This record gives sequence, C-alpha cells and structure tokens, in this order.
Amino acid sequence: MVHFVGGADARHVSKDLFMSDSAALRLFHGPNAGYVLEIYERFRNDPDSVDSTWRDFFQEFDPEALSAAIAPQMISRTASETVADVAIIVGAHELAEAIRARGHTAARLSPLEDPIDPDPALRPETHGLTEDVLRRLPAAGVRGPIAAQARDALEGVERLREIYSGTIGYEFDHIADAAEREWLRDAIESGRYRSELDANQKRSLLQRLSQVEGFEKYLHRAFFGQKRFSVEGTDMMVPILDEVIERAGGEGTRDVVIGMAHRGRLNVLTHVLEKPYELMLSGFAGATQPRPLSEDDLTGDVKYHMGWRDIRTIDNHEVRITLSPNPSHLEFVDPVVVGMTRAAQDDTTQPNGPTVDADAALAILIHGDAAFPGQGVVAETLNMSRIPGYSVGGTLHLIANNQIGFTTLPSAARSTRYASDLAKGFELPVVHVNADDPEACLSVARLAHAYRERFHKDFVIDLVGYRRWGHNEGDEPAFTQPKMYEVIRSLPTVREQWAARLVAEGVVTQEEADAMLQSVLDELARIQERLQDSDNGPLLAAPEIRPQRDPEEPETAVPADRLIDLNEAMLTRPSGFAPYP
Repeated sequence: MVHFVGGADARHVSKDLFMSDSAALRLFHGPNAGYVLEIYERFRNDPDSVDSTWRDFFQEFDPEALSAAIAPQMISRTASETVADVAIIVGAHELAEAIRARGHTAARLSPLEDPIDPDPALRPETHGLTEDVLRRLPAAGVRGPIAAQARDALEGVERLREIYSGTIGYEFDHIADAAEREWLRDAIESGRYRSELDANQKRSLLQRLSQVEGFEKYLHRAFFGQKRFSVEGTDMMVPILDEVIERAGGEGTRDVVIGMAHRGRLNVLTHVLEKPYELMLSGFAGATQPRPLSEDDLTGDVKYHMGWRDIRTIDNHEVRITLSPNPSHLEFVDPVVVGMTRAAQDDTTQPNGPTVDADAALAILIHGDAAFPGQGVVAETLNMSRIPGYSVGGTLHLIANNQIGFTTLPSAARSTRYASDLAKGFELPVVHVNADDPEACLSVARLAHAYRERFHKDFVIDLVGYRRWGHNEGDEPAFTQPKMYEVIRSLPTVREQWAARLVAEGVVTQEEADAMLQSVLDELARIQERLQDSDNGPLLAAPEIRPQRDPEEPETAVPADRLIDLNEAMLTRPSGFAPYP
C-alpha cells in the first residue's frame, strides 16, 4: 500500500486506493489529498481522462455550493482552490467507512438497554461535516450499493445508519481477505439476504414463537421449580435454526449436526428435532414419581444432557438432524460435533479411498455468552477450523447471549466489549442481532449460511437477548441482579411483541394470536392428563433411528494365497535399497 501520494506519483496509484477500504481512506490526509486533487483537476480539463467511477462522481459534484456550505475554518486554500472540496470528499468517505466499521457500537442490540459508548467517529462533525454539506454532496460519496439507492450523500449516510446501527451490528473489518469484506459489504447493503416476510410467513413465524413460548410456559406452570434451562429471552434461537436447516437442505446438505449446552436445549429437542411432547413431559413426570427407564433415557442421565436425531424431508431429499448428547462441561461438545460433521462429509461408498464434500454436512454450535470466551476448548476448536484434515468447511456458531453468566454481569466476566470478540482473532465475521427483532434474526441466519456456502469458513451470530428466569428456574435472579430483572419483568416477550405488530398490520387479530398460544398449552395439558392416567410411563417409545446407509454387510473375504502374496510384497525390499541401521 502506498503511504505517500502526490504530484506525478499519483499517476502510478490505482484509483482503487481511494475507493477501497477504511484503512486506505485514512491515508488521505496532508500530501495524500493531492491524489484526489489531481484526479479532480484532470477531470476538469478532460472528463474522459479519468476512470468512469470518478467521472460519475465529479459530474454531480458542485464545488461552489459546497464552498458556501462548509465552515469558514475549512476554507484554507493552498495550491488549489479546491483543497477544501477535497477535504469534504475525503470526510464523506471516512464517515461512510466509519459507519460500516464501527456502526455496531451505536446499534440497538440489547432488548434491555440503549447502546453504550458509541464511537465518536460515527458523528459527521468528527470529519468536519454538517448535514447541509452532506446534502450537497452526490450519493456516490458513500459508494457501494447504497450510492444507487440514495439521492445525495446525506441520504446515503442515513441509509448506512439504518443498516449498520439498527438492530443488527456487523463486524467484518478485521477480515484480511478483501474479497470476503467486499462480498459481505455488498450482501449487507444490497439487502440480498434481508428477511421480508409476506403475510403467511409472518403468521407462520407467530405460530412458531407460540410453540416455543407455550412449551416453556406450560413447563413452568406444571413442573414449577424443576430445572429446564428455559430458552425464554432468546426464543428466536429456534426460528434461526429452522431457517439455517431449511437453507442447508435446499442446497443439498444431508446431515446437520448440532451441539449445545443446557440453555434452550429442551425447546430445540422438541421443536427443531421434533422429539414428541409425550417423551418430554414423561421426562419431567419421571423426576417426581418412580417409573421404568424408557428407550429415551437408558443412561439414566438428566433430560437436558440428552441428544436426539430426526430425519426431515427438504426439497425431496432427506436431511438427518442430530443433536449430540452433552454432559455438564458446556463447551466440550464443540470438537465432538465438528468431528461428527467431518465424518459425515466423507463418502466411503466408492473405491480408491473416501472423498470429502464440505457441503454434505453442516455443523452448528450454540454457545453461552459466558462460556464462549471463558472456556478454552472454544478457542482450541476455532484454531482447528481451517487446518487440513480437520476443517468442515465452516461451522455456524450461535451465541445465546443472556448478558449474564450464572449471576455474573459481562463487566465482571470478560475483558472485551462483546462475548464474541474471541472469534475476531480467527478472522471470522461476527454479527450481533437483537433477539427481540424476528425479521432481523432471520436475515442474519440467511447471511450466515450464504457466507458459509461461499467461503467455507466459520460464522458467528451473537443473539443478544436475556434470561427471563434464574439460572435454572430454581433460584431467584433478583437477589443478585435486581435492576436487570426489574427491566425483564416489565418486558413483553418476543412473541407478544411480534403478535402486537401483526395485529397492528392487520395480519392477524388479537383473538387469533391468543388462540395460537392457547392451542399449544391445551395440547400439552391433554398429553399430561393421558400420561397421568397411564401406569406404564410414556405413551410411545423413542422412534427407531434409520441408518444412514444400507446396513447389509458387504462380502470382504480375500483368498489366503492372495493375503500371503501381499504380505510378502510388503516385506520385500527394492533392489539396491539400504535401510537405515
């Protein structure tokens, strides 16, 4: 990268230097402004002598209007009358790049509080700009897909704020590969993966959230005080998994392998892997009354350690979804799941050794926000993510961010701004999303899968929510975090917020929304009543898991003479070979 550009040397520097990333833009101070200045002067003398990108920009450029709008202290003209104009151009680009790189610091990521400590670089005045100046600057000043969507630079900046400082916060400026950064920037700003649901899809999402919430509400009422590690506060975890699995299946993926700790596990088992309500309720009933072990729990282990497997048909082919069993050491399942995925990517049905297809199987790891930076096995697993022989072509990581670890707030639990910051050292994209914005969550899920398909690298979704109850429903969280739980107690659930929005839009009536939730509660009540009337434990056994391949054993016998010949050949040294003594 050139660190000094001026005079004749400017002719040897690509125009991409100014139009590339924020690091390049920061070079445009002092003598480097001469590069922009020289291009502008060449344009004034002969528009066809400059690149079309610059030509389009300068054709809309009005230096006289800008000179009238800028602050007097900026008009310190030296070698040319346009030095102040160049400073404005550079300032507009720097502001746009600051929003792209640091807009997440001003994003509304937490359902519980407003943004904390936004970066000063996000303010126009930091770059010597005002709204009036930006309004007089062409939209090309902010570049990228936004430039084509805006009338002027001010509208472009405001659009960038909506994207990068809304309910999603993007971090990808730390990625060294320019192609990855450019792909992410274009995907984000073009809205290619933005979730825009129609009325039926909105109703379906409300139905899904009603299932998620209804399941937790019923368990809380029917088995009060029993540990279940509720998903409430990060309910969108389930629709996110739905979205990723559907998209993976649509691309031909045969296996999805999931690893997670306790938080939200029962809801994922029930709704993502379709473990029957009968078996789930039977497990809770078994905690309070003696009953025989079922096929579901031959180990006698607790229900929130168990795994499950389901086979779903997506686009006319079967996708096997597996949730790995996981004991109490929360993150030790990470390398297990990656290993299971790597094995599922091998095709051993052909001669001449196995072939590997990274798209045949997808690994998804769900982490706690305290465990992700706090347990070393996470870093160890990330470190192996691109080592040949261990890589699975990208793992999707979802941090179920409750903003609390047991009873510890982030400020006392880690030394970084975000729970996800560890991942930046491995040059992984990190996207933070407010767990109370369903459409934003689905947009992030789509982006994550698309990135993994394109670059075969890990991707981190930081789902920022909260924990509605205590650590395990058996403790009172207000004892240690009274202020946080005063906010949580008054906060509507994501289902309630989504239902209210759909009622306001006329998609559903309040009665229809209430009926969706009540139908889940009624179904669970009917199942529990039947269980209580049964003396034989669960009403159905765990379904048989179908094998991945034909279970018939092939004929592998080899004649003894052939084995002897092969053995002799392996023991025979080539002519002239002298072994090391």
